[in-house]
Amino acid sequence: MSDRRSNQSEQDQAEQKEFEEKVIRRHTWQQEAPVRHTNEVRSVFGWTDACEHTVDGPEEVELVTKIPEHQEKLKKLPVPDLKDTVERYLKTLEPLLTADEFDKAEEEAQEFLKTSGPTLQEKLKKRQTADNLPSWLESWWDDSYLCGRDPVSINVNYFFGFESDPNPDKMSQVGRAASLLHGALIFYQKYRTERLDMDFERDRPLCMSQMARVFGASRIPQLDRDKIVTYTKQGVTGAEAHSLTTEYTVTEPTEVVVLVGSKFFSFPVLSDGGADLASIEEIEILLQHCKDRSDEIGPGVPVELVTTLNRDDWAKIREKMIITSEKNRNTLETIQKALFVVVLEEMEPDHEDELARLLLHGPGVNRWFDKHNLIVCKNGQAGINFEHSVGDGATTLRVADEMYKHAVEHGRPKHEITERYETFKSTGMGLRCEVTPLRWVLDVHIENCLRTAFTDFKQSILSTETQVLRFHQFGGAFVKTVAGMSPDAFVQVAIQLAYFKFFGKNDATYEAASTRSYLHGRTEVVRSATSEVWTFCKSVCDTALTHRKAGQKVPTQLGLLRSAVQAHVEYMKQAKQANGVDRHLLGLRLTYEENRDEMNFPLPAIFKGTGYRKSSHWHLSTSHCGSSSLNTFGFGPVVTDGFGIGYMIKNKEVSFCITSNFGSRTTSSEVFACLLEESLLHLKSIVLSDPVKMHSATPVHQHFFHPTTHTDELLVDWLRAGKRTSV
Repeated sequence: MSDRRSNQSEQDQAEQKEFEEKVIRRHTWQQEAPVRHTNEVRSVFGWTDACEHTVDGPEEVELVTKIPEHQEKLKKLPVPDLKDTVERYLKTLEPLLTADEFDKAEEEAQEFLKTSGPTLQEKLKKRQTADNLPSWLESWWDDSYLCGRDPVSINVNYFFGFESDPNPDKMSQVGRAASLLHGALIFYQKYRTERLDMDFERDRPLCMSQMARVFGASRIPQLDRDKIVTYTKQGVTGAEAHSLTTEYTVTEPTEVVVLVGSKFFSFPVLSDGGADLASIEEIEILLQHCKDRSDEIGPGVPVELVTTLNRDDWAKIREKMIITSEKNRNTLETIQKALFVVVLEEMEPDHEDELARLLLHGPGVNRWFDKHNLIVCKNGQAGINFEHSVGDGATTLRVADEMYKHAVEHGRPKHEITERYETFKSTGMGLRCEVTPLRWVLDVHIENCLRTAFTDFKQSILSTETQVLRFHQFGGAFVKTVAGMSPDAFVQVAIQLAYFKFFGKNDATYEAASTRSYLHGRTEVVRSATSEVWTFCKSVCDTALTHRKAGQKVPTQLGLLRSAVQAHVEYMKQAKQANGVDRHLLGLRLTYEENRDEMNFPLPAIFKGTGYRKSSHWHLSTSHCGSSSLNTFGFGPVVTDGFGIGYMIKNKEVSFCITSNFGSRTTSSEVFACLLEESLLHLKSIVLSDPVKMHSATPVHQHFFHPTTHTDELLVDWLRAGKRTSV
């Protein structure tokens, strides 16, 4: 391997030069945005109001190659105006409450503005300006993940499913795993050597802090509240030094952990201080060696089931494992420090629903849910199960994109991989490292806990209904060019219409909007069930024409659809500027809880009322993720009587992964998928019914065919061509 160092150094220098030239000549992302959107409606919580953007012209980007310089350009997350938040909050309640419930909620809100609200607002503003907090929200938001005691699988983690490789010969398990992993390692190497292109949304820099928790990070179970541990070679400086939730350990992570049939293996992929990266060929051989060793060892004990447990139960078992044997401590530390967990899955899913279930939860075994898992099936189908507390999809999507593109460009056909491995075995050629099996020492108590974990997780799997809907009738291109609307908002209205058809009403809906344009920004909620949406859904399902008075002008469904879409677009814009409802109200409520002893008033009624409870019980939890590298994106429902809907809008199609709980008598993913498909077609028919579009359409000339006759024009054409026909 040392023979390659000079070549590697030259390659690094060439890559650095290419990178600098690319950044220097790059115009703002604002200029590039329309090009992106002609390819895909690409977003995770991001450019969801794409069709509204305009281009002001080219503007040079300042060359910033280091994350600290980039981060200094970011402002702190602001605290919204109290009165504006309350007004916006009341508006979101209108379609959700009865008249009496709304009157009560309005009374509680006005009382809050006059009494306790200003006091809590001032305390929150002081927290916002504190020097030791990069974000007033961050530690509280991390608590919402880390203090939850439910298992993280299904309830917290989300997944991406990769598109198949365009070349079927490259769809081997070992080859796909090696090329995807190698793409991730190249991305990590660029990050750690500060050669990574910074993130922008048009001309606005986006926070890069979550990148530190993509590789070499792990969630650690503890009683009452988990913690995040990140291993990194860089010393922690700036805002990260004040983190209240992440424990940074200055150690270079160099290994990956591989799971094969519940057997754990590790091998290094970085050496020489992280400068030397294993080649795809070496990783292929090492992964195949893991499979061979797994067959030699035989069936493994599914210790990984501990990560499916209630977090307090897992914390207690973890302490027991460490006390039982030093081998357990070492194995746990190796897993925690690993850059990634690679899962070689024995199943061969041949249906998209089956693949989605494998990536969301799998059989419970052969996963380590406290870290990111790259899962590759026997037939080459692949995806990633992400531990959510360490970051959001906007960050991990970029990594996934790079992994897929690298795999397509550098993946090897199966026969080459097989020949290379056979040569390796026959010649005994040396590798720079060996595969190390990771050992466990278990007692009767731990084994009994694993049996309980298996039983409980089996029930969780059986309780989760997952349905994938591929909608091919149109995609983002139709919505933008024909309808002239925001694709994301259009799809959100379709989701609302499907729900209205299902239940005869709209309920609280969560769509995530990214606030990464602020320092350590995470997300804000777009409350998609607006009054405008309710009016539109009502007009579709209970036409206003049957109730109108003589001479009364009734708005068209197209007009109501445009109003609903525009209301969503406006809310999205406000949410991305941190002017939503939910994060601000959360901050005010937690400000009260942290200062309860010095407050001379009880918890304000606004936080105890029906309006607050109903509007934050997320019957629909939704998120948009669009990328040409992915074919599936999903997560579990956040309430037992609700749906989790991950969707991707591409130019010519829209795909959905819909999850719900079989235990709820009121939900069904399969039924919802049928209603959603119907609703999308209904929206298309409304768009096409626009008189302007109907009369401006260019007629297409077609010959009329009949089984026993021909049109005169067609006969003339044929006779001129010297053909004869018989009738």
